[in-house]
Formats: sequence, structure tokens, C-alpha cells
Amino acid sequence: MTAEPNAVWDVPRHGSAWVFTAGEHLTKPVVLVGDAGTGLAELAGSADHAAYSLLSELHARGYDLVLFGLPDDSTMTGAGGAVQNVVTRALAEQYGSAPLTVGGTGQGALAARYALASMERMAIDHRSGVHFSHNGAAPGLEDEAELSRAGGRPLIPRFLRLVDGGVDDGLGEEIADDTITGGAGEAGPLLSEEYGSWLVENLAR
Repeated sequence: MTAEPNAVWDVPRHGSAWVFTAGEHLTKPVVLVGDAGTGLAELAGSADHAAYSLLSELHARGYDLVLFGLPDDSTMTGAGGAVQNVVTRALAEQYGSAPLTVGGTGQGALAARYALASMERMAIDHRSGVHFSHNGAAPGLEDEAELSRAGGRPLIPRFLRLVDGGVDDGLGEEIADDTITGGAGEAGPLLSEEYGSWLVENLAR
């Protein structure tokens, strides 16, 4: 049975985010944006899957998980603005000053990339120490132009790239601070155990 969120945040015009804290308060947030069209219940179920629970592994290290799913019809700019709202809410709710981790999978990875890059462009402190992309969607021409106007990608956080062989995420290994490449994991878990363990280990570095 999927864990119940400790809190639900309203995200104007884009639904809500589910918050799973490791302790009583939000202290070490990991904001994870799901692929477009993935409902929150489905996203939470895959993050807490019986075959591999990313949620449990994060909680064991004291990290909180904030899940946000993108509607099917989200534009990159609209989705990026929504992710910014989630990041801003996480900063407002956080106890302490531990750096955030912000990333996503598929279209969610692209939205997170745009959100952080835009915040840096506007000189808004997102206080993120790590940005990650799991099988990120490659931007189309319009999205590429928007990303270019925002600076292309966030430059302040360390960038971790998780990508299956044969997946075109529009990024190269030379862009990332560290990359893991493997085959597609089994259906069900949000991340394979190989990917999830690698990501969690890298958050502490």
C-alpha cells in the first residue's frame, strides 16, 4: 500500500503536490516532478513500489520527498512556473537551511530544468544543491528557444543525469557533473534500484 502524504500543497492552475516528510518537519526536501500525464497517486505508487521504494531509501537518509505531477496539456513555460511555485513553497515550509534537490523524469525533468534556469536568470535564490534528470524529454524547437532565453540550464546546483541507453534527452555527458547510464528498469518502480541508490548516494556528496 502506498504511503499517505504528510501534507498536500495546492499548486495554482496545476493541481497539487504531495509531501512525504522523513520526520516531523520538512528539512531536506527532494522535489521530484513526474512525467506529463502521470497522476499523483500513480507517481506516489511508483516512488514507493514494492520492488524498489525510492521513498523509503530517501527517508532512511533523512530526506523528504515532494512529488508533483504535470498535467498532459502543460506547456514548458507553464509547467516551469508551476515547478517554481513548488520550489518556493518548499523553501517557505523548510526547517533549517539544507540545500534542496530538484529534478524529475521525462517532461518533468525538462520542466525542472527550465524552472531552476529561469530562477537563476531572475536572480531568485532556489537554494538547490543538486539538480537531476531521469530520461529527460528532449526539448522541441519552441522549448529550446525558451530554454535558451532562460540560460539553457541551471548552473548553480550539481547536475546528475540518469539516462537509459538509447534515450535522447538532448543532453550530453559533458554537461553533467556525473552520469549513470543503464538499461530500462522493470515496469513499476519510478527508478530502478541501481538508479535510485546511485542518486541517493550522490545527494550526500
